[in-house]
Amino acid sequence: MKNPIKYILYIAVLFFMIMACNNEDEYTSTPITGGDISWYKTEFREAYYKLQEAWTDVVEMTENDVFTVDNHYILKNGSPFEIRGMVYVPGYPGYIPWEIENNSTLPVQLTDRIDTDLEDIKAMGANTIRFWHAPKYCYEAVRNTGGLYILQTIWIEVDSLDFQDINFKESIKTRIRTIVDRIYSAYPDNNPPILAYNIGNELSNNAINSTNIAHPEIDSFSGNYIVTGSGISATEAFIAEMGDYLKTYEFNKYGRVSLVSYANHIVSADLLQVPFLDFRSHNVYSNNISYFRSNTQLGSSTNSQYQGWIEELKAMFPNEPLLITETGLSVSPNAPHVGSPNYGYGGNTVEEQATKILQNVEDIATATAPIAGVCIHEYLDAWWKYSLEDSYTQDPDDVEEWFGLVKLVR
Repeated sequence: MKNPIKYILYIAVLFFMIMACNNEDEYTSTPITGGDISWYKTEFREAYYKLQEAWTDVVEMTENDVFTVDNHYILKNGSPFEIRGMVYVPGYPGYIPWEIENNSTLPVQLTDRIDTDLEDIKAMGANTIRFWHAPKYCYEAVRNTGGLYILQTIWIEVDSLDFQDINFKESIKTRIRTIVDRIYSAYPDNNPPILAYNIGNELSNNAINSTNIAHPEIDSFSGNYIVTGSGISATEAFIAEMGDYLKTYEFNKYGRVSLVSYANHIVSADLLQVPFLDFRSHNVYSNNISYFRSNTQLGSSTNSQYQGWIEELKAMFPNEPLLITETGLSVSPNAPHVGSPNYGYGGNTVEEQATKILQNVEDIATATAPIAGVCIHEYLDAWWKYSLEDSYTQDPDDVEEWFGLVKLVR
């Protein structure tokens, strides 16, 4: 042997390569090119089974379901309909949501996964699925699965410097047309099971303030379906305009007018209000309340701060339905463990995730005034944040990748 050191190094490298191939740890898997998801399987976390035990009502759907609102509820055919929703993004390794969104055809291995996911979401007891960037096949799968209504988010860039910029507004209108057309294209009878649309989600305070400062002259909006009156901000007028545009476009092309809301959150709860929309949507995470609203009163029934914040939100506009469009807990391993009662942004155990989600559901159900329902964030761990390369692994330091009720395993 001319170079024993080189030989030893070669054996060492070979050994570690073999060990890496046998390593099934879910956040240290090596990248696979081409989006071959046959290398991955899914496993339910405890929270899935706990919700399945809690959500037992069977949804009966008809071809002519109509959604309206009263002071507290979203009504289906005139009767209160409790929203039991699930946020779903088909972001499997190698498939980035905003890249596959416009694809008219997808690989069979991905469509099979989407089919299975929607069947499992339905089997869990959910009656509503909240989509973000979703390809046409997702709506076809909803049609084939049955028993699920669609809550569709229209994504708006949260940090835009000027929501009232003409070119920006035209780009959002184009997006609205594209998404509405995509949903309807999956339903030849022009009758998709749309619960509502969210026009935007958690716009940033900086963007809201910069838009308002740039346009002090804009203080109202009057459209075909939405009329605000005076005294609103330029950002609120933008949301009103986009909501009205969606309603107008949907009616002119498909003869229907869907409900429209906007998904607000705790940071901008006092800065941005949209009572001119059909109902109010708020994303509410338990860890945020103790951080941003530490003086929140405890709830009237469960004595939790989470319920207290829900009741405070409802009291702001007591005669409008309030839907909790996101709640959940991340089980990311590399985050401080906070624990009960407010838990933390990551660092939660699987058992804590299940316990707290069920507690949140109870907090909502027993609040002083009726709440329209809740959507759990989210069904599948989001490995896809924040790039294609990143989608092949699960980062133990990235809290956002670990909210799933279902985990991916290599």
